[in-house]
Amino acid sequence: MRFEQTLTILRKLTPDYHRAVSRFYQLRAEGEVSPRVRLMLDYLIDHELNRALALKEFCEETPPHTLDQWIKGLEMRFPEARADLLSAETDQNLDHLICAAIGYKTPLIHYFEHLLDHCTEKKTANIFLTLKNQEEKAMKRMVRHAQGLADL
Repeated sequence: MRFEQTLTILRKLTPDYHRAVSRFYQLRAEGEVSPRVRLMLDYLIDHELNRALALKEFCEETPPHTLDQWIKGLEMRFPEARADLLSAETDQNLDHLICAAIGYKTPLIHYFEHLLDHCTEKKTANIFLTLKNQEEKAMKRMVRHAQGLADL
């Protein structure tokens, strides 16, 4: 069984995950990609960086005692941002890029759900519920954005 501190999850693990994903998108954007994929990559790069910055601001506004909570009994490790979700196929195919982007969001959502199952403090649970909901909404916005690009 593992344990994590809310502070570590919010100040280090989650922002680092978003920054890593943004770097993966940036590397793909520097190569030969289709125009629609480039527009989507630009959107995704900004989105992931903004998520990391928003978490920093959120931590600054959250009471310290809430961030000091320990979550015990975790069977799941924090997800690793995998570079191999992006490939040459994602450079030319918007659908493949969206599938990869969903592949980055889904483990994070599942991790937040897992944390919710193990939170003993209501305020801490509310934090992870909010983060889970934000990631789900972001994923829906991302898919709508991609559909708009596909219609161009």
